[in-house]
Amino acid sequence: MALIQSKENGNEGVPFQYPMLSPMNYTTWAIKMEAIMDAHGVWESIEQRVGITVDEKKSKKARAFIFQALLDDMILQVAQKKTAKEVWDLLKTRYLGADRVQKARKHALKSEFDSLRMKEGETINEFAWKISGLSSSYVSLGESLANGVLVRKLLDYVPDKYM
Repeated sequence: MALIQSKENGNEGVPFQYPMLSPMNYTTWAIKMEAIMDAHGVWESIEQRVGITVDEKKSKKARAFIFQALLDDMILQVAQKKTAKEVWDLLKTRYLGADRVQKARKHALKSEFDSLRMKEGETINEFAWKISGLSSSYVSLGESLANGVLVRKLLDYVPDKYM
């Protein structure tokens, strides 16, 4: 992770660690990067509002922040994109995929959720974290699992000794 000191707005400096993007961490990477860019006041160059022109300086700054969180080979793949939004959208498409890929991921997640069982020696907390993690993965793909479904999964597969 890269460590950057922020000295904006007269602050003493707040260190931000830029997480490195990998094929396995896009969702959490995107959440962390959004928080960092929002804290620096440049997220608006990614999530653009209708009718508002994006400040070119902010877009360049956001693009630089994204580049801080990419490995060299990935930078070479996105370097031709000139705005932060173009870079962000390319990465999002690559890691979340097109509609067909997203549908396949949703199907795989549903299968994983349906087959999830509490293992011998696993704590309730560990099992609940697995359920929560799958729920978060659903959300990252634009879907959600109802709280009732999550609770039912927990109650159905927790051994009777815990009840």
